[in-house]
Amino acid sequence: MDCRGQSALFDAFLFFVVALVASAAVLSYSASSFARDETLTREQALAYAEDVRVALMRTTLEDPRYLDRLGREVALGQGVTVERFLVDEAVLLAAGLPASNFGDADRAILETLGALLRPPFAGGVEVTAGWPIARLWLGEGTGPPADRFTASWAYVAGGTTVEIAVHLWYG
Repeated sequence: MDCRGQSALFDAFLFFVVALVASAAVLSYSASSFARDETLTREQALAYAEDVRVALMRTTLEDPRYLDRLGREVALGQGVTVERFLVDEAVLLAAGLPASNFGDADRAILETLGALLRPPFAGGVEVTAGWPIARLWLGEGTGPPADRFTASWAYVAGGTTVEIAVHLWYG
């Protein structure tokens, strides 16, 4: 190898080292930028979940009904909010009434939730009450996925603690 060949090889090696250092700097900057954006995005999604929870709980149901222990229909009339209905439902579930007795109203709540959600989110509502714990899941599957954004609130009704959680996830 002559002098020009060694010079070209040295230049190529030097270029490789400079490119490697520059790439490492760009990648480390973008990774830290991504971490900040991911944190901000998670905070925004949690805030959105809270906004959806508040909007859903304030929504009034159109003539909600359920079946009592004897299978008789109980009409609650106009002006009952989703929040009030779910708290009362949770207390009745904790007292032993089956979840199937609330089917129509639960479907209406789930439809309302779907109307409130904007893409790319999917969601569901989880209600827990009493001891032993009565659990109601309104959504697809048997419960929310592990990676979710949750907004919840606890209530005390008739001596029973009720928690209503709105779960959102990327769907």
